[in-house]
Amino acid sequence: MNRPHIIRIVLGLFMFMTWSSAVSAQNVEEILEFRKKKPLKISGSISANATQFNSTPKQSRQSFTYQLSGSINMSLYELFHIPISFNLNNYGTKFSYPSLPNRLSLHPSYKWIRAHIGDVSMSFSPYTLNGHQFTGAGIELTPGRWQIAAMGGRLLKRVDTDSLNPSIRPNYERWGYGAKVRYEADKFALGGTVFTAKDKRSNISFDADALGIYPKGNIAIGLEGSLSIIKDLKLSLEYGLSIMQRDLRVKEKSYYHAIKADLAYSFLGNTIGIGYERISPDYETLGAYYFNNDYENLTVNYSRSLFDNKMSIALSGGVQRDDLSGQKQEKNKRFVGSANINFTPSEKFSASVSLSSYQAHRNIKSSFDYINERTPYENLDTLRFTQLNNSMDINMNWRLLNNEKQTHNLSATASYQEAADKQGQYIMPSNLTHFMNLGANYGIDFIPLDLTITAGVNVSNNYASRKNVLTLGPTLTGTKRLLKKALTTGLTFSMNQTQEEDKKLATIYNIRWHANYRFLKRHGLNASVAYQHRSLSEASLSNSSSLTSQVSYSYSF
Repeated sequence: MNRPHIIRIVLGLFMFMTWSSAVSAQNVEEILEFRKKKPLKISGSISANATQFNSTPKQSRQSFTYQLSGSINMSLYELFHIPISFNLNNYGTKFSYPSLPNRLSLHPSYKWIRAHIGDVSMSFSPYTLNGHQFTGAGIELTPGRWQIAAMGGRLLKRVDTDSLNPSIRPNYERWGYGAKVRYEADKFALGGTVFTAKDKRSNISFDADALGIYPKGNIAIGLEGSLSIIKDLKLSLEYGLSIMQRDLRVKEKSYYHAIKADLAYSFLGNTIGIGYERISPDYETLGAYYFNNDYENLTVNYSRSLFDNKMSIALSGGVQRDDLSGQKQEKNKRFVGSANINFTPSEKFSASVSLSSYQAHRNIKSSFDYINERTPYENLDTLRFTQLNNSMDINMNWRLLNNEKQTHNLSATASYQEAADKQGQYIMPSNLTHFMNLGANYGIDFIPLDLTITAGVNVSNNYASRKNVLTLGPTLTGTKRLLKKALTTGLTFSMNQTQEEDKKLATIYNIRWHANYRFLKRHGLNASVAYQHRSLSEASLSNSSSLTSQVSYSYSF
């Protein structure tokens, strides 16, 4: 064996021994660090509360309710986590629901693995599975740039007819399954979703045909992607396909489409974007509780920060229309605009202004008009309306005084909403409504006394059906901290008087006492008593009063 080969062997052995030593040292350090961690660590909080309600005259509300809720997290060597959440109550014990108010869920996780077990919810896409609660199991995997998720469980439990409660709508038991895969790179992302749901037709005790309730089936597919075209320019696309079988007893299926696109560009502190969304009529997925459909929407938005981020501006405008298939007798076209301004020049003052306005153009034409009109311009003025909706919200906060003895704070709010129907160039008085609300609060915190006093006033005016209804009244609150701030107790009094034009309608009095006591660092006890009295001016109407008492206990660990 020549000398170069010997040198290579020696160097190889040296490198192997060095690598082995490094790995062994690393493993030893990891083992030592692992042994320092607690084998089992439990943290979280639980709470229990009870509420007693009494009223004169008697109301349909439950007189006594209770609730036990909590969130517990178990950790094994700080690597494997098992969060548990639960909510047990007696709300609506006399009724049946497709989904139970009592819920128990577990969310164990280990590094990039997370599971959902019990009464849980997941979201894959706005066009497939979107926040629908189910009883079953789900899993989420996030290894590196990948996102993988799957779920399966019962979406709705079976509800039969109840002769004592005819308002409860019966339904079939429904099960659903879904999966999602997404890959995200530096300059692009691509993903897909599939979701399926189906009703069980067995063991029903109601006449489906008579009630118009039919077993449904659904397959929803979603595709999404994004691309950074150039620096600070990003394009996002999303597509949804829903195949709906509205009655499993027949083979007929309906196909619905949805598409959404967004383009955003940032430059020199400015952000401008344009968005487009189109959802076909009757688009529906059994993985969502409610879905807006039959509309096409085009929006443009702009935002930027000014004065060293002391002011931010966000503007948005767009147009929306419905009746995409041309089958409706009433067509709507809306122009939407909004503006949001936030201003914080210093720690002593902050203000925000929100404005929104939209115009909805309605073209109503009955079948009779279509048949009998002689020209396309007949009844044009009487059948075309413009709905006007405007709103404004203003919020301001001042810190007037801040020292070791006192702090003074002043806050003011103002809001205005207006809605009207415009026919031609005229606003129809009978369809004009507007609402205005003004409020102000002044609070003083006496620091050495651990006492806070807040006084406020609220005024609102509601105009509808050519009548003005004015509501105004003061509010006074006092809060005292005792026992080295472990006990906080307070009393609030408010009065509101409502009048129509010059006629007094009602006077409402509210008195509420509350107390909050923290002891042994992790325990909390809360109690409150609220009394309300409604004095009505109409002789034919009787006065009413209610008393609500609540007590709760909480423990954190």
